[in-house]
Amino acid sequence: MHGVGDGPFVLPHRGLVREAADRWFRARGVQPEVACEPDGHEGLLTPVALGCGTGVVPRLVLEHSAVRDRLAVVAADPPPEQFPIGLCVRRADPRRPLVAALWSL
Repeated sequence: MHGVGDGPFVLPHRGLVREAADRWFRARGVQPEVACEPDGHEGLLTPVALGCGTGVVPRLVLEHSAVRDRLAVVAADPPPEQFPIGLCVRRADPRRPLVAALWSL
């Protein structure tokens, strides 16, 4: 099995995950071989499942992916940095019971 620094990689074309991955590679002096750069995270997992490379996605995306059973998590040492996520709803939704409960946390 290849190490996390080996390629090829399937990386998001842009966004927070791509920026975090780029910083992680730079900090290790690695210039990744990029196989492809899909626009969306779910779209990124299909080429990984087909064997095109190692993907970098939020764990939540992987856990809810239709192809998750065909993929394995590879531990990075040290792990890439964490980044904040944002929650947003329509202006009228904070009054809904489930949304209000979430917001109260």
